[in-house]
Amino acid sequence: MKANIKAVLLMPLLIIGLQACSPEANLEDNKRAQVEEAKQYTQVIFECERNDPVIVRFYNDSERAVMTRNNEDIELKQERAASGFLYSNGPNSIRGKGDDLVVHIGRMAAINCRAM
Repeated sequence: MKANIKAVLLMPLLIIGLQACSPEANLEDNKRAQVEEAKQYTQVIFECERNDPVIVRFYNDSERAVMTRNNEDIELKQERAASGFLYSNGPNSIRGKGDDLVVHIGRMAAINCRAM
């Protein structure tokens, strides 16, 4: 009798545990996480010279942006700008106004971009 009661009490826990591991539950969790993350930043895709795309995520809750170029993320802090915006981490920076963006990476020549 005690074994039957334990089985009856454990069965719902096992079902919930299995549902949490299901692909559908994982998809829902991933979608929820993506929606939450999307609320945290504004993403802009820029088309640059030599067909070199740059993606910039401007975070709403802080004065930072993350630039993705050649599958590499570069975190930048917001700096003061007379007009437009400026984010930098020293050797790397992005400066923009309106749809235009200029990317500086180390000692490379500036890369001109435009929002898509």
